[in-house]
Amino acid sequence: MDPSTPGGSSDFQQELLAIRQDPQVGRVALRWAGAPDLAEDILQAAYCGLAALKRPELIDNLHAYFLKALKNEASRLYTARRAVPIENPEDALAPGQHGMVVCGPAPPRPLDEMVGFSLQAQFWLKSLGDDRDRLLDAVPARSDDPVRYRAVVYAAAEQVLRDGINAEASAADSNDAFRSAYLEFFAQPDASTDLLHQRFRRARLDVKALLQDIVSLGELI
Repeated sequence: MDPSTPGGSSDFQQELLAIRQDPQVGRVALRWAGAPDLAEDILQAAYCGLAALKRPELIDNLHAYFLKALKNEASRLYTARRAVPIENPEDALAPGQHGMVVCGPAPPRPLDEMVGFSLQAQFWLKSLGDDRDRLLDAVPARSDDPVRYRAVVYAAAEQVLRDGINAEASAADSNDAFRSAYLEFFAQPDASTDLLHQRFRRARLDVKALLQDIVSLGELI
C-alpha cells in the first residue's frame, strides 16, 4: 500500500498516515534500522500491517501502537540481517535486494553522542523532579479531586519521558493506564462513552503539555 494513498477516508487511516509520515517517527525508524532505506522499509511494513487491521477501534493509543509495531519490524530486520551469511566482506557495505543490508546490526552510536544524550536525559529527569510543584499546578483541575488527577498526569508524563529516553513505545498515557491509576474518574459508571473519551483525550493533552514544558519531542527523538 502506498502511504500517500491510504485505503480509506476514515479517521483511523488519516491518523495512521500522519504518524507514518511524521518526521519524528522517521528519526526513530532511522535510529532503529541504522540506514535510510532500511528505515523506510520498517516504516512501510509497520504502516501496512496496521492499515490491514480489521478492528482498529480497539487500539487506545495509535501512536504508541505504531511505535511498538515499528520496533517489532526493526527486530525482525535485525534478525534477518544476522541470519544472512557474508561470503564477501565487501557485501556488508552494500544494500541488497529490496534495500536489505546483508550484514550484522547497525553500528552503535558514537560514544560522544551517547554520553551527550545521557547527560541531556539526566537533565530532563532532574528538571521534571525539581519543577514538580510548578508542573503539577499547571495541570488543569479536570476532576472533583484535582490533586489526584494532577498526580496521575504527572506520573504518566514521567513514564512517557523515561520510555522515550530508552526509545521504547510507552503505554503510560493509554486508556488502560489512566483507568488503572484513577478508576473513579476514567471509568465512572454513570459517565457516557463520549464523556470518557473526552477525559482520555484531555488527559493525554495534559501529559503532552507537561512534557513540552521540559523537553520538545524533537529533542527527545
